[in-house]
Amino acid sequence: MKSKLTLLLIVSLTCSGGHAQTLGKKIKDIKTKGVTQVSVDRLGNFFLIGTNGTIKKYDAQGKETAALKHSHATLLEPWFHPIIFLYRKKNQSISNYGRNFENEKVAPLDPAWAIEPQLACPTNDNKIWIYDGSDASLKKVNPLTQEVLMEFTIDTTQFKRAPSFRHLREYQSMLFLLDPVAGIFIYNNIGKLINRIEVSGLRHFNFFGEELYYLHENHIRFFDLYTEELRSLSVEGGYQFALVTDERVVLINQKKASVYAFNPQSNEK
Repeated sequence: MKSKLTLLLIVSLTCSGGHAQTLGKKIKDIKTKGVTQVSVDRLGNFFLIGTNGTIKKYDAQGKETAALKHSHATLLEPWFHPIIFLYRKKNQSISNYGRNFENEKVAPLDPAWAIEPQLACPTNDNKIWIYDGSDASLKKVNPLTQEVLMEFTIDTTQFKRAPSFRHLREYQSMLFLLDPVAGIFIYNNIGKLINRIEVSGLRHFNFFGEELYYLHENHIRFFDLYTEELRSLSVEGGYQFALVTDERVVLINQKKASVYAFNPQSNEK
């Protein structure tokens, strides 16, 4: 009788404190047919957007729990559980769904807010940030009162070419913009540039506690937003996206998403 082998992905994690970690056993492989965006909510559920526009939601065990076909999503943000936020640039509208994509509430963006609203994301106080590509401005608006609460313009002289931002996120009273060529730009809530991660070729970033993380050159890089310390998790296999939670690391390419157990306790500050 052939013995059954359990394959473990052994990955070393190095940080300034000298901690080392390994990922646990692989929990599941999920077949995918092209992935354009990924995200995760506060509870550890993760989301994959396929090239066909379908969004699939999975629990921490890798079980599909919900789906939304033909989403035409420009930006997906499920962090403010149980609301799933979707921005569609094509028709310049935002949608808020329930936790399983039920009870959609659609709201068009007011044309007075932006001429070219390329990106929009939710805030922790139920407002919306909008990036206007026509003048490289960011506006925080109240969708209930139609009021523009805050506005500032990005200094584009720091770019070698016109910026082409692909992702916008508010986190811990900071704003984050991703340009695939120039990297990640970090602003405070009054529009001052406070940091920049100059890494080319990024497709995604997300957050783990007080750290921003992104996948680059077969490493998940963790950048502390307050101390600026950087640590890395080495990951082989040609993955293009990574998601990290308190219990899981999900590694994603165009053919599969691999779910691994993870115990980050040794890295708590």
